[in-house]
Order: sequence, then structure tokens, then C-alpha cells
Amino acid sequence: MEAKYARPEWNLQAGGILSINDASDWEVSLESGHAWLTLEGYSQDKWLGAGDRFRVPGDGRMVIEADRDSRIRLEPPPASALQRFLTRIESGTRRFARTVASVTVYSAERISCGPAR
Repeated sequence: MEAKYARPEWNLQAGGILSINDASDWEVSLESGHAWLTLEGYSQDKWLGAGDRFRVPGDGRMVIEADRDSRIRLEPPPASALQRFLTRIESGTRRFARTVASVTVYSAERISCGPAR
């Protein structure tokens, strides 16, 4: 899976701020500490404590501010059912192509089943 962010984890000191754009459907998890998320288009902030997780709605624009020293992790959304289906088809197609490539074909002229007539 393609990584969208160079650093999926951040350590924020108390009062530290992290601004994130385009993280729609990504999951924010707070591994330690206490922080709040301000989401664009939402009237209330979302508080997270150690061990909490939150799926980012909307367009994925948000600001995270640490209330105390915190370790924050961003995880990509799970693959959609269509993506999983297409991956299985691609994998099956590759296996089929390898099988076909490994088959040896003999012509009827080269196969001898008895005395030549």
C-alpha cells in the first residue's frame, strides 16, 4: 500500500500542533498522551486519550494539538472490497500465465504410439 505521509508517527510536546490535509478515512490513533482534533467543517473538537482511535471524516483536513506530551499515529484506510477483488484477480491472472508458460506442447507428429504406417 502506498504511503501518503513520509512520517506516519509524530511525537508532540504539550502545546505542540500538527496540521494535516487530505487524510479522509485515515485513522488517527493516540499511542500515549492526550490531544484534541479540530476538524474542518465540524463545530466541536474531538478529544483523544491514550489508546483512542478516530477515523477522519470529510475532506480530511484537521489540526491536532497535544494537551500533554503525546505520540500520534496515522494509519491508511483499509483497502476497499473492490481493491481486494481486483488484487485477487491480478494475482490469479499471474498464476495462470505462469502455468501456461510452463506447459510443454507436443505436436501429434512427434508422438509415436506404435509402428509407423
